[in-house]
Amino acid sequence: MSRLLPCLFVFSFLLTAQPPKLDKPPQDVDDGLRARITKFYDLHVAGKYRQAEQLVAEDSKDDFYVLSKPDLKKFQIGNIEYSDNFTKAKVVIIGSMPVLLPMAAGKIMDMPFASYWKLEDGTWCWYYNKVVSLDTPFGRANPSASKPSGNDAASLPTAPDPQTLMAQLQSALNIDRTRIELKPGKSETIKVTSSLPGKASLSVECPLRPLAQTGIVAKFDKRELKGKDSAMLTLSVDEKTPAGNIPLMIMVSPTNQVLNFTVTIVH
Repeated sequence: MSRLLPCLFVFSFLLTAQPPKLDKPPQDVDDGLRARITKFYDLHVAGKYRQAEQLVAEDSKDDFYVLSKPDLKKFQIGNIEYSDNFTKAKVVIIGSMPVLLPMAAGKIMDMPFASYWKLEDGTWCWYYNKVVSLDTPFGRANPSASKPSGNDAASLPTAPDPQTLMAQLQSALNIDRTRIELKPGKSETIKVTSSLPGKASLSVECPLRPLAQTGIVAKFDKRELKGKDSAMLTLSVDEKTPAGNIPLMIMVSPTNQVLNFTVTIVH
C-alpha cells in the first residue's frame, strides 16, 4: 500500500460534529484505549499496515484496506472525547508527516487529525466513521448520486492540482488577532472567518497541556460554521492563573488547518 499522503486523506479522519464530553473514564478503560492507539500508530510509523489491520473493527477492515495511509514519522495522542458510556471515543492524533507545499519541496509538519475508536468484544478497535467522512470543506458528499458520463463528464471543471488545493485548504480560515493580553475579570475576543463554501468545525486546544489546566476558558458563539461564515471566540482567565504566555490553537475540521495564537496573562 502506498505511503504517499494525498491532500484529501485528511477527510477520512475528520470530525464535523462534536460528541458530548462525559465524566472522567475509568482508569483501566483509558489506559486500554491509549495502549491500543499507541500500538496502532506505532505500526503506521513502521509501515506495517497488515499488522495494524488486526486492530481494526471487523466492519471497517475493507475501508482500512482501501484508504490511503498517513506517512507518519512520529505521533502523539492529544485530546480524547468519550461517548456511548465510554464504549466509543474520538481521539485527536498529532502526527508528523510530509506535506506538499506550493513552490517548495515536501516538508515534515505536525498535522492534527481525528481517529475513531470503539469497544468490540471488550477490545478497543479503530473504525472508519462513514458519517463524518461525507462532510468536506466544499459541502456534503453524496456517494449515491449518479455518475456523469459522456459529454456531461467532459463538461465538468478540472479539479485543482494537489499542491494548490492543499494551499487553499490551509489558508481557508483566518483569525483577526494572534496575540491577546488577558486579565482576570475582563474577557477578550477573536474573530474566526471562513472562506470555505462548505462546513467547518472549530475547537480550541493547548499544545502543552489540557486546556482545562491552563486556567483559560474559551467559548465560541458557534462551533459549526456554514459556508463563508464567521464565529467569535471569547476568552477569559481565572484570577488564580499565574502571569505568563500560553500558546493556544484553533483546530479546524475538516481541513485540519491550525490557527495559532498566544495568550499573555497579566495581573
